[in-house]
Amino acid sequence: MTNTITPHVTRYRVTLDFTVDDSNCVPPSNWKWGELLQLKSGERVKDVYVENLGQIAKRSNKNGRGNRGKK
Repeated sequence: MTNTITPHVTRYRVTLDFTVDDSNCVPPSNWKWGELLQLKSGERVKDVYVENLGQIAKRSNKNGRGNRGKK
């Protein structure tokens, strides 16, 4: 009897906390995540959970470090 190697995929959970200017786009819950992630055959987005954390003020920053402060 020979062993057959079965192709498999690995499941990951990734959490993103990001801001987006939603004044001219659809909310992330409506984005086509599979296309954005460039998934191949057999790969898929199992679940998308989008939590709107509310609006925050944009801050002008001259050093390009966002809200991370000084280093």
